[in-house]
Amino acid sequence: MIIIGITGSIGMGKTTVSNMLRILKIPVFDSDKKVKEILEKNSYIIDKISKLWPESVSLNQKQKKVNKRILSNKIFESKKERKKLERIIHPIVKKERKSFLKKFEKYFIVGLDIPLLYETGMNKECDYIFLVHTSKKIQKKRVLMRPNMTDEKFELINNSQWSFEKKYKERPFVINTSFGKLITFILVIFYLFKIKFIGR
Repeated sequence: MIIIGITGSIGMGKTTVSNMLRILKIPVFDSDKKVKEILEKNSYIIDKISKLWPESVSLNQKQKKVNKRILSNKIFESKKERKKLERIIHPIVKKERKSFLKKFEKYFIVGLDIPLLYETGMNKECDYIFLVHTSKKIQKKRVLMRPNMTDEKFELINNSQWSFEKKYKERPFVINTSFGKLITFILVIFYLFKIKFIGR
């Protein structure tokens, strides 16, 4: 099994690339989706968050509910707070990721969509990396279209991740999403053929 890590800063087009791999029948583990599920359904984690950041959790019909907007504002204001949340959630995500790899171990290629791939050291567990990238102008335009996003929050999130230059030094396959989905798809297919030719 060959593991491809899919990463890139916010608004670069990771989800688009991951969906293209799925179209090609390649299973992809979505870390962001898993985190979202944990924040919505895992009562143990919700209780922990309630104790650490009580203002980010409300009671809705006798059920605790995390306000992800308030929580994200809190954690991106402070590296210390962000690390606290990561220590709570990452072990569960790691367990789910292992289950995913076990489930699809007979597949030739699988993908791991992990925004903080390099920052968490997960790049070491991947055979190849797809680094998704676009210009700062396009990135900012995409991100500011999202609900509850501001210039300040965009910069805070961006600054919490490695720069493109630092990631590029690790010699990933760069997929530029600036030129539309057709070109992006061609790049994805090109690199997949390259991987198939090179092997592990």
